[in-house]
Amino acid sequence: MRAGRLLFVTYLLLAVWSLLLVYSTSYGVAIMRYKVNPSYFFNRQLLFYGLGLLGLLICSRINVKLFYQRVTLRILSLGLLGLLVLVLVTGNAANNAQRWLSIFGVTFQPTETVKLLLILVIATVFLRKGCGVRVQHWVLGFLFLTIALVFLQPDLGTALILGVIGVALFLTSGVGLSRLVRVFIWAFGLIILVATLIYFFHPDFFSAAKLGRFAFLDPFNLANLDASYQLRNGYYAIGSGGIFGTGLGGSIQKLGYLPEPHTDFIMTVIAEELGVFGVIWTIFLLMLLSFTALYIAVCSQFIFDSMVCIGVAAWISVQMFLNLGGVSGIIPLTGVPLPFISYGGSSVVMLSCAVGFVMAAARRNLLAKSREVVYL
Repeated sequence: MRAGRLLFVTYLLLAVWSLLLVYSTSYGVAIMRYKVNPSYFFNRQLLFYGLGLLGLLICSRINVKLFYQRVTLRILSLGLLGLLVLVLVTGNAANNAQRWLSIFGVTFQPTETVKLLLILVIATVFLRKGCGVRVQHWVLGFLFLTIALVFLQPDLGTALILGVIGVALFLTSGVGLSRLVRVFIWAFGLIILVATLIYFFHPDFFSAAKLGRFAFLDPFNLANLDASYQLRNGYYAIGSGGIFGTGLGGSIQKLGYLPEPHTDFIMTVIAEELGVFGVIWTIFLLMLLSFTALYIAVCSQFIFDSMVCIGVAAWISVQMFLNLGGVSGIIPLTGVPLPFISYGGSSVVMLSCAVGFVMAAARRNLLAKSREVVYL
């Protein structure tokens, strides 16, 4: 099977799998908490995937010559920074964070758009300007500014994802390893300095809610019971599932014990209802999508396509790691959704658009093989 076709089939499998799981995990929440139709979240997720599929088809047909133009880079970079500044100024606050924008009655999370825009900005810069020292400095400055604006929301999970995406794209661009190490040392020192200044001049930034994330180190300690409530119930769900699970729809923890079983903690309900095999199947689909994107990147003769594919693969992989690591107690909870699986419009639509750009790269690979296109 061709890589582009495999990518699209995997995407469709993830869409169907997500819809099935979102309905199973959300109907109890819809009835008991939100007092709406049991299929409310399923219907919305179906709409999100419909919009995502449309975005995928559009992005898969965007002419790559568009990214050679200076105005494209300006629009992408200013759009990225504008969204982050706007959410800090006028964004909606919830759960000790200001991460959402509401425009014409539509609420969305700009950081999901920022992930894709960052990949496109960095890929476009290296495409147009090469890999010189000045270009590297510009990209590093832009990357750190983006991460800093996300950090102020605060959204530590997304800030980490953006950092990993930036590192992956730097490695793809051909930057030497020694220079990358120097950048890491400099960045680490800067983070320590900023954290120290925040601690002394803005101590309320380190609120109890944020420090409570470290309750994962000892979730059953009596002092941590409130902060680790969701994590402990996630453990109960995972333990109840065993190897074969309790059966689709048979979860107990989703019925009021897990606050948001259809979003960040959806994998724990998968483990409870479908057991080890359900977890393995979900991870397999996500890894298949990531490795297919990497394969397309390796086969590409075009630096822009390679960087976009690697950026998307890094995005999916690190977000999956942060989600699964958080719900299993390996790392602190970061509040990031499980890619393609968790309920959420911003995440589903932007990930779908990202898959569209990878499919465009696969299509150009086929054209290159048939010598119908000449790469510049």
